[in-house]
Amino acid sequence: MNFQWFKRVGIFFFPVSLIGWLVLSGGLAYAVYAFIDIDRRSHSVSDTLINFAFRLLLIGAVYLSIAFLTSRSEKNK
Repeated sequence: MNFQWFKRVGIFFFPVSLIGWLVLSGGLAYAVYAFIDIDRRSHSVSDTLINFAFRLLLIGAVYLSIAFLTSRSEKNK
């Protein structure tokens, strides 16, 4: 595959193209939206944080899998 949206440096993935930046900003925007939605329906701080932590893990897993499949490592410049 020749599309490189991210650059892998160690264990981190940094966007290097417009599509990579869109994926990152979309994930962050969805995380903020999810937090506000969960906070609106929850009754306590622990309710909010427990439900948000699971959703944040899912967002992170999707981001990492997209970044892993469309990245180039430090060694493959």
